[in-house]
Amino acid sequence: MPVKFNQYYTIISDKRKEYGKYMLKEFIPGMNSLGVHVVAGWVVLVGAYSEIFVEGMANDLELIEKALRNPKFDKLKDGLLNFVKSYKTKILVPTGKKDSYSIDIEEDVFKFNQVWDIISQTKAEYENYVVNEYYPLMEKSEIAVAGEWEVLIGDGPHIICEGRVRDSGMLLKTLKSKEFRVARRKLKHLVNNYRSRILTFHVHKVKGYKSASYHMLEA
Repeated sequence: MPVKFNQYYTIISDKRKEYGKYMLKEFIPGMNSLGVHVVAGWVVLVGAYSEIFVEGMANDLELIEKALRNPKFDKLKDGLLNFVKSYKTKILVPTGKKDSYSIDIEEDVFKFNQVWDIISQTKAEYENYVVNEYYPLMEKSEIAVAGEWEVLIGDGPHIICEGRVRDSGMLLKTLKSKEFRVARRKLKHLVNNYRSRILTFHVHKVKGYKSASYHMLEA
């Protein structure tokens, strides 16, 4: 079962250059060597939360626990904290409603993440609605639902719907459409603390002939 380890923070303004060097030369290779593969880094374009988050992936929870107990992780994190502030983490597990997650993400992709807490009394109705109506509507609107995740460790909201879209214009058109606004209104009757964010790449993994490298974009 894939498990995510996400790290969230804001870059200290006058340390961006040193931060970039550290991420590419030490932090990302170090996380990968611990078995927590860095999928990408993202910067928030629209929506409130941390400026940056680094998305890590492992094959199971035990691998993440082992990595976090490794003294090398403490050293990597301490190094990162020289350049960032408001650092926090989340561990996410899949809810099982979507099983098409891929760590290979094209460079022209945006993330459209929606987060919420399920109202316990509506759980059965919620599950039926998102699986049979809400997520199919997103897919029809060219917002690929990459996964639905539950926050196992970390602050809420505790459900994250991870959407991916290639065309930002199409995304805005969808968000303004009557069909989507009605669908989201129905969702909000079944959940609390609904929020959404649009993100773009901060760090992108580039596939090479024999290995992958990482490219950093301006935050």
